[in-house]
Amino acid sequence: MRNVLIVLAVLGLKFILLAPLAGMAMPAVPAFVPMHQSALIGSNLLTGILLLGHVRTNRSWSLGILTLGYLFTALIALAHLLTFPGLFASHGVPIGNGQTTPWLFMVWHALFPLFVLGYARRYRRPLPDHFLRVGVLLTTLFVALLVLLCTSGAPYLPALTDQHRFLPSYRALGLAVLALSLFALWRITCKRPRALLDVWLMVAMTAWVAELMLSCLLNSGRYDLGFYAGRLYGLAASLLVLGAVAIDNIALHARLRETFEEMIEMRARARWQSLLGSVLRQLPDGVLIVDREGRCVMANDQAEHMAARFEHAARDGTPGPAAMLALLREPVARAIEGKPFRDAMLESVANDGRRVYAVSGAPLRDGAAELAAAVIVLDDITESTEASAALARALDQARYLIENTPLAVIEWDRDFIIRLWNRRAEELFGWSAGEAVGRRIDALPVVHEEDAGKVAGAIGRLLDSATRYVKSTNRNRTRDGRILCCEWYNSVLHDEHGAIDRVFSLVLDVSEREAAMEQLKDADRRKDIYIATLAHELRNPLAPIANAASLLRGRGLPQERIEWIAAMVGRQTAQMSRLLDDLLDVTRISRGKIELRRAPLELGRLLRDTLQTSMPQIEAGRHATELDLCDEPVWVEADALRLTQVLANLINNAAKYTPPGGRIAILLKKEGGEAMVRVSDNGIGIEPAMVDRVFDAFVQVSSASHLAQGGLGIGLSLARGLVELHGGRIGAHSDGAGQGSAFTVWLPAIRPPQPAPGTAEGPGAAASLRKRILVADDNVDAAESLAWLLRTEGATVEVAHDGAAALRLFNERPSEIVVLDLGMPEMDGLEVATILARRTPKPCLVAVTGRGRQEDRAASLAAGFDAHFTKPVAPQELIELLKKF
Repeated sequence: MRNVLIVLAVLGLKFILLAPLAGMAMPAVPAFVPMHQSALIGSNLLTGILLLGHVRTNRSWSLGILTLGYLFTALIALAHLLTFPGLFASHGVPIGNGQTTPWLFMVWHALFPLFVLGYARRYRRPLPDHFLRVGVLLTTLFVALLVLLCTSGAPYLPALTDQHRFLPSYRALGLAVLALSLFALWRITCKRPRALLDVWLMVAMTAWVAELMLSCLLNSGRYDLGFYAGRLYGLAASLLVLGAVAIDNIALHARLRETFEEMIEMRARARWQSLLGSVLRQLPDGVLIVDREGRCVMANDQAEHMAARFEHAARDGTPGPAAMLALLREPVARAIEGKPFRDAMLESVANDGRRVYAVSGAPLRDGAAELAAAVIVLDDITESTEASAALARALDQARYLIENTPLAVIEWDRDFIIRLWNRRAEELFGWSAGEAVGRRIDALPVVHEEDAGKVAGAIGRLLDSATRYVKSTNRNRTRDGRILCCEWYNSVLHDEHGAIDRVFSLVLDVSEREAAMEQLKDADRRKDIYIATLAHELRNPLAPIANAASLLRGRGLPQERIEWIAAMVGRQTAQMSRLLDDLLDVTRISRGKIELRRAPLELGRLLRDTLQTSMPQIEAGRHATELDLCDEPVWVEADALRLTQVLANLINNAAKYTPPGGRIAILLKKEGGEAMVRVSDNGIGIEPAMVDRVFDAFVQVSSASHLAQGGLGIGLSLARGLVELHGGRIGAHSDGAGQGSAFTVWLPAIRPPQPAPGTAEGPGAAASLRKRILVADDNVDAAESLAWLLRTEGATVEVAHDGAAALRLFNERPSEIVVLDLGMPEMDGLEVATILARRTPKPCLVAVTGRGRQEDRAASLAAGFDAHFTKPVAPQELIELLKKF
């Protein structure tokens, strides 16, 4: 405190002497400015760096703000130096005018007290980690902005000087800055608690006030006595804080070093003191120290724990260690006499089981010769004893596992001599253990000759000293000539010298797995082909539909062209629907979820009708057709739609895969209670390898791909599934490529049914649809097109595009029929149907959706729907249904 008062007294005395003479003109010394500014920049940067160390230590907001204040001062002092007129350029390096430097000086001296005020405040929370990084960036950008304002904006700033003379505006602005600095000085003076830095910052602010009074208020312009003295006061203010912070850092480091050294010394002393005391207590063995009379003078924790198990053996109530020593009287006596021992054993039985201890002892000597005591060490060998027994049991178990494992186990030594050949190896390869053990493993013909090189490479890697495990897969031969695919898991055991001692080979037969993998790979290839074909086949109908949409946008199309477009769109939609139906049918059949609507069916009539529907394709190929039906009608109980699907597929395939001008023969006859239908052709035929696979899903004969005319390769798979659901079977035959093919279907035949009475016809198809209908679908095109179609039939139709809107429209104007899509936003079709099904009177609810699974139909009926259609729905079928309600 005394030093502070001395500095304040010196600063005040010099100010009193200089104040009356502040306006005295002095010689212009331009070199003074760079010298002063450089010293000021350096001192402020050093002060900020030293303060930064304190900030990282105590995370103080106050010190963080003060650090940014000194960085700001250093940067703006640099800007002041560079813009000072006449030093580096007539108006400074950043081109301004005569007002740039005075304005920078005033902004500098106005803003630094604000940082001091920020330092004087109290803060409860610690400084954030990112404060200084962000603060340094913002401070630098702020100084750059100030320089830009005082250079580029200098012509627009009020004048503060006239040449080297100060104007009244400069005095007024300096007076305001002086008032702000005095307020900052007062806040620092009132700061509590007060640190050493606070005291010297108070002195520095006093010098700062003196600088402002000498260089802004009491002098008359540049290069007078006040100008020089004020700059020196500012430098003194910076150096005072720098010195205080430096001294505080030196003292802090000295204190830290002393504290660290004291801590290291205390830790070392405590460590060595505790180490000696804890060594015996932490030993895993029990340790007893006995004197020359055989009395226990020290026992560690393990020994006390062990001795407690022997207290029951003491007859006179002596504590545990004494009772344990009584059992070891003879060996302990030998140790006291100077003869160590290692062969004593102790055994105890308590509630927690049996424990076994190995006891050893040695004499302790005082000095060089005189015996002082003996140390007795007890080692609990219960676990090792039990481990030995467990090891024996484990060896027995290992022998049992080796003999009964599903893996073939072969052990051979470094000379390739087989030492072990288990039961599974006998079963797998066919040689008995007596025939294999003692022979070289490479002498047995177990390796397929084509894989000999691969096996030699695996053995070479196995014999490499750096390799301990090698897995290989190769083909093997059995004694009876069968070929197996096996995985060999080979492990090497080395002796103490690092040489190969034993090789264990575990052999797993993976023949079935490899075959299954090949089937999976083939299925995956067929799946890829199917996906590509599906994408192609679904895009094909989209192209003409898109063209039709473009044509319909035109004006003035003739009626016949519109009808042609409508027919074309219908054909392409039917094609897409057929592709999707085939795919769904295959899935349903594989899951057993397809339903058949069986009824007595005359197979000859069905064949004629099916052939008629396939005639366009037959005529396009200019094929000759022979239909050979039996004289008597052949009846079966079948689903007419599904059976037509089967027969049409066979006839269409015959037309597709027969070159133009071919022959197609269709035969129907009855054999042994079965109806047989055979469709044969003289087309491209089937390769023998493909005859058994043509009924697999997504399989197409590669040689016939150029004749396929589209399709997913699932038609025959679908046909087989449908025939089997009817209780029949289907087969294929071909003499080879180019020899034609024949597909035969066998179905159980039934007796001709009795004729059923006719039913009255329903209302005519021409009946008008005079109903109020609500259509709800989030697909705008689907909803609007269906509404337009229903209006042409005479219906009054309203349209909604989500479930909530449909419910609102129905509440406002109830409809007789509601057509709902299931997947809609806001509320789906099932939710809307559940609500409308409880209304009185209940409207007719029809689901028109892309969901066609059996589960979806069941969910629709449970929600109250009266009918369920899967998109794309045949318009006439939907209209006919709606007319019945």
